[in-house]
Amino acid sequence: MGHGRPFEKTSEIVLFKAFVERGLAVAACDFLRGLLFFWGIQLHHLTPNSILHIAIFVQLCETFLGIHPHFELFKSLFSLNPYPNLRNIARVGGADLQFHPGMVEKYIPYSLRCQIGDWRAEWFYIDNHAPALPERTHGPPKLRHEWCVPAGSADLVGELLRRIARL
Repeated sequence: MGHGRPFEKTSEIVLFKAFVERGLAVAACDFLRGLLFFWGIQLHHLTPNSILHIAIFVQLCETFLGIHPHFELFKSLFSLNPYPNLRNIARVGGADLQFHPGMVEKYIPYSLRCQIGDWRAEWFYIDNHAPALPERTHGPPKLRHEWCVPAGSADLVGELLRRIARL
């Protein structure tokens, strides 16, 4: 800590207390690393509830479905949205993971905390060891087509959704 805002040491990553409370562990899993590179964002661009969605998804795949986190299934369930809106994307927490319309009913039930308080104020630096997360840059995340790319393999995704429904 000790800096007014988490942008001074770009060779390190910023970790928020709220992220750890929602299941982010160091070292980050390959799935999270892949999502960050695919979306073209850094860890600090996500919201705490986005971290919770990812942590629950990874746990569901590995523990209950017995598979590695499945990218196409993930894309069928979630999209990344600018936060708070397209015209004013936040520098920290400017990328919010949301269910695609109609998908929350096809997934396992869980609740998100609506109000987390000033989560941006409780942060610290950690080393960005290999395999590294994307290097930190200044500014808000940049909206890309990849944020809303739908799933590709409908047959396999449909089978995985049926397995989730049976859980």
